Amino acid sequence: MAKIKLTIEYVGTDFCGWQSQTNGVSVQDTVERALGKYFDTDFVRVYAAGRTDVGVHARGQVAHFLTDKAVNPFKLCLGVNLSLPQSVAVTSAEVVDDDFDARFSAVGKTYCYRIYVSPVRKPLLDVTHLQVYKPLDVQAMQAAANLLVGTHDFGAFQNAGSNLKGTIRTVTRFEVAANNDGTIYFWVDGNAFLYNQVRNMCGFLVEVGKGKYTPDQAQRLLDGERLTFKTLPARGLTLEKVYY
Repeated sequence: MAKIKLTIEYVGTDFCGWQSQTNGVSVQDTVERALGKYFDTDFVRVYAAGRTDVGVHARGQVAHFLTDKAVNPFKLCLGVNLSLPQSVAVTSAEVVDDDFDARFSAVGKTYCYRIYVSPVRKPLLDVTHLQVYKPLDVQAMQAAANLLVGTHDFGAFQNAGSNLKGTIRTVTRFEVAANNDGTIYFWVDGNAFLYNQVRNMCGFLVEVGKGKYTPDQAQRLLDGERLTFKTLPARGLTLEKVYY
C-alpha cells in the first residue's frame, strides 16, 4: 500500500464544510468520489489535516489516503481534477512515508481572514472577503493582536458546541496588514485552534478597529472577562497552509 499526500484548494461557499455530512455536500465527499472514479473503485477514504466549517475556504488543505495502485503524482492531480467541480482542485500530490498523517503529523497552520472596506459591495471580493463599510483603525487592531500572540487560555474566543478538551492554545503570529486597495488581511499562525477561534479573534479586532473596544481589552479577555462581539462570517476565512 502506498500513502499519498494531497494539497487541496477549494472555495467553501457551496459546501457544508470539509467533513462528510448527511445534510449537505462536503468537500471530503467530493474529493473521495473523484478519487474513486480515477482509481475505478467504489470508495477511497481521505483523511484531512482538519475540518473547515461551512463556507470556509482553503488554499492549502492537506489530506492523505492509501492505495494499492501505482501512482504518478502529476497524472493523479490532472486526472482527479477532471472529476472535481470548478470550486475544488488537487494542487499537488506526493508519495509519503507510512508514518505520515495529515492530521497528527501537522505542527501548525496559517489562516487568513480577509476584509474589504467600501460603502458599496464588490461582488468579486464578496466570495472570499467580508465587507466593512467604514475605515478601521489598523494600528489599534495590530496592538490588540499583539496581545493575543503567545500561549494563553483562549476560552473567551471559543463558540459553544465544541467537544475539544481544554482551551489553552498557542498563537505564534497575528499580523494585521492593510493594503492600498482597501483590503485588510488578518494573518494568524498557531499550533491548533478552538472552534471558531480565528473568526472570533478577528471579530473582536474589528470592534477594536471601530473604536468600540480598546486594544488592552484583549488581555482582559484572556484573563476571563466577557465582552460582546460577533463571530465573523465564514466567507472571509481561508486555511492557507498546514506545516509538517
